[in-house]
Amino acid sequence: MQELDAALSLASYLTTREKTVLRNRLDSLDTLSVLSIEELSQIVGRPVTANFWNPAVLAHDGIRVVHLCHKLGIEGVSYSEPKYPALLRETVNAPYMLYYRGNLNSLQEKTVSVVGSRRVCRECAQAAFDFARDASYDGCTVVSGNACGIDSFAHKGALASSKGATVAVLPCGIDSIVPSANTTLARHIIESGGALVSEYAPGLPVEKWRFVQRNRIIAALSPVTVVVEAPDGSGALITADFAVDFNRDVVFHRSCFCEESKKIPGRKKLREKNVRTALSFIESGAPIIDGYADMVSVLQSAPGTRQAELFE
Repeated sequence: MQELDAALSLASYLTTREKTVLRNRLDSLDTLSVLSIEELSQIVGRPVTANFWNPAVLAHDGIRVVHLCHKLGIEGVSYSEPKYPALLRETVNAPYMLYYRGNLNSLQEKTVSVVGSRRVCRECAQAAFDFARDASYDGCTVVSGNACGIDSFAHKGALASSKGATVAVLPCGIDSIVPSANTTLARHIIESGGALVSEYAPGLPVEKWRFVQRNRIIAALSPVTVVVEAPDGSGALITADFAVDFNRDVVFHRSCFCEESKKIPGRKKLREKNVRTALSFIESGAPIIDGYADMVSVLQSAPGTRQAELFE
């Protein structure tokens, strides 16, 4: 990991494209540290507000991040490097840097994202576990968000298999585990050949808006997102929306509509902001599946698509 890349990853006011253009124009971290606001604006092709630009501090913070990463056994891969996950690179506003702990090569295998709510019923919990276990036996890397509820059951299902791996996307600096109750689970993910990943450098705290940004990466890392349980307004449906935007498949597990799951209340505030419901996805053509084998069958019924080829 280069200090210059770490510094650029912290410049949240620049897009990944702008960071990439800037990276190609800079010789070193020293060059960055003395770059004027006028030079920056000329390179990225738009005026950058002076209040956001302090290159000396940015360079210093890049050095600090790399030092922390070395100390904590954290690695990072930038957008232009071959190891950067290909599916993530092709999406809009992919992060410039992906920090990780564990084996990032697990994202080079076929992947499937499994999402759902934190408040779960027994049927949906079992469905998430079984789906992820079966996907893992088939060599899939199961991607989820390390949250309590469906995420946890999906990760644990993948860990129950000896073949595949699982990757957890974090909504905070890569040096932290959110929620802390899943610290042991996170350790098992790494020990079993999977990885923890985050677009956030060590030391950055968890904030509400970062959960939504985390969800976009969960959707981006797989050709298919499976929703297991999703009351109205849940973050799982936000992830599904991202997947649709990325031209990826979204499928719903039948357990999502079980009687027990229907008793879990939705989030009224989000509903009022026109976040889609599970039923609206189904009405738009999203299939309902009974398990992993059923999902593979559904995907194979659409020959010629990337998903059909991946899950042959």
